Amino acid sequence: MKDLVIVGAGGFGRETALMVSQMQEWNLIGFYDDGLEPGTIMEGKPVVGKVSSLNENQSEVAVVIAIADPSTRQRIAESLTNKKLSFPTVAHPTALMGHSSNSVGKGCIITAGVILTTAITIGDFVILNLATTVGHDTHIGDFTSIMPQCSISGKVKLGTKCFLGSGTRILQGLTLGDNSIVGAGAVVTKSFAANSKLVGVPAEKK
Repeated sequence: MKDLVIVGAGGFGRETALMVSQMQEWNLIGFYDDGLEPGTIMEGKPVVGKVSSLNENQSEVAVVIAIADPSTRQRIAESLTNKKLSFPTVAHPTALMGHSSNSVGKGCIITAGVILTTAITIGDFVILNLATTVGHDTHIGDFTSIMPQCSISGKVKLGTKCFLGSGTRILQGLTLGDNSIVGAGAVVTKSFAANSKLVGVPAEKK
């Protein structure tokens, strides 16, 4: 089994550690987190060090960045330049990855109960959280975070660094521009430009 570490020991990082243990194909070494002292034990695994210390790592290791905030996740990914590091996509055994026409980038986290259908394109470092469904011909941009139980219909286009709160619904054929944020439980019934902050049913700009 290949060694793997998780960046981020918060709630989502600990959930990701549980997922990795259920996959039974990785040797989870521990966490890297700037907010905790090295040696702190989380979910039975140690905090190994600060995130920047991964750039000094001398052995090959897989890295999963389990940080929900898109901009923070991007900043961390761009800061890790050590050639010994790799960024695999990890998917829970119960995730349905769909048709072979689907394309999934590096560094993604696809959790339990996620359902992908067909002709879907997912960028790098995307999070698809619990029981989310993604319809046909949808495009999800790099560093986007989709929280639990979202429903994304077919032919939807999400830009880079979008954030969809739990229970978001996006109807067929719509587009959300880069850096858009959708509040929990919102139903998106029309397209919005970049940097939109949306709430409500139907969703409107905040």
